Amino acid sequence: KRQLEGLGAQIKAASHPLTPIIAAVESNCGSYGQYVHFGATTQDILDSGLMLQVRAGLNLLIKAHQQLLQACVLQAKTWRDLPMAGRTHGQHGVPVTLGLKFALLASEFNRHLDRLRELIAMLPVQFAGAAGTLATLGADGARVRAGLAKTLRLVDPKHSWHTGRDLIAHITSQLAISAATCGKIANEVVNLQRTEIGELAEGAAPGTGGSSTMPQTRNPMQAQYIVALSRLLSGRPALALDAMMHEPERDMASWTVEWAVVPESFIYGHAAVVQCAQLVANLQVDETRIAQNLEHTGGLICAEAVMMDLAGDMGRSQAHHAIADLISQARQTGVSFSEALNKDATIGALRSPAQIATLLNPANYTGDAVQTVDRIVRELE
Repeated sequence: KRQLEGLGAQIKAASHPLTPIIAAVESNCGSYGQYVHFGATTQDILDSGLMLQVRAGLNLLIKAHQQLLQACVLQAKTWRDLPMAGRTHGQHGVPVTLGLKFALLASEFNRHLDRLRELIAMLPVQFAGAAGTLATLGADGARVRAGLAKTLRLVDPKHSWHTGRDLIAHITSQLAISAATCGKIANEVVNLQRTEIGELAEGAAPGTGGSSTMPQTRNPMQAQYIVALSRLLSGRPALALDAMMHEPERDMASWTVEWAVVPESFIYGHAAVVQCAQLVANLQVDETRIAQNLEHTGGLICAEAVMMDLAGDMGRSQAHHAIADLISQARQTGVSFSEALNKDATIGALRSPAQIATLLNPANYTGDAVQTVDRIVRELE
């Protein structure tokens, strides 16, 4: 510990991240010390080390994504057939199934996994010398770089990337994209746990999630933390893009921005995915409230189902106008949508009360939701 503290003091005094370390390694290598850092520059060492750290970080992220993907698949299978209100622009639109929500999320995280695996296969060694030419090694430069890449199990880029920082921007962007999906899930949990909705609830151990002053509340704390993490991470790719604008042939001002951006991106990104996996796995579903909310608009969530069924007899446009007029009348008079449909002479001549009841059953208007769940689950299991 004392040696590390001394080394830290030397780095601070030198205002250089590597020269004191090089001296320390040289002094411990005997006659071989003269070959330490031979032909390399500081950025070669730090960039190559960064790629080794990134590889370790990506492997952790892949494991966390796999756990989150499995949690989504399990929820998709569990709630495969459960109809619930699909909301568009914050309003009841048409019925969906809860299983479909989780299946689509599973598919999204599977795409993130594919991109993370692609990134691992792209990580390059950095070994290019002072200005990217490897002039100190002459004709042996390319061979030495290839050998270094093989030893470290990194890609041989066959040239310098001292100022080519696009991969760093790509990595931070993918971490932010994954975290944004986590934030989307968490934000929906926050909304669906609202007192007025109450369809989902964050699973919590006794005594957690409560307010310090209001004993009746049960706050979705984990979900809100995930939203915060995704927002913190969303700004990091912008910094990485800004850091791409290096001065030739190397630029300390731009390069050192990455020293904060990359670690922060991995810390926030991994935390968001791990927390989201726990959130999804432990979610509580209130089937009674889901059913009640489906009926909240008195059958209006199935207005499209009625309209499209009537379109075969009167055309889509005329059916749309007819249903819209009935909805307006029902709202003005306070009668249910079902009653308005059954009282209308034109519609009554085309559809029986039993047929109208079938059309107004949300479970009968979920389209290919169940088939989509089955297909996605089959592809991912």
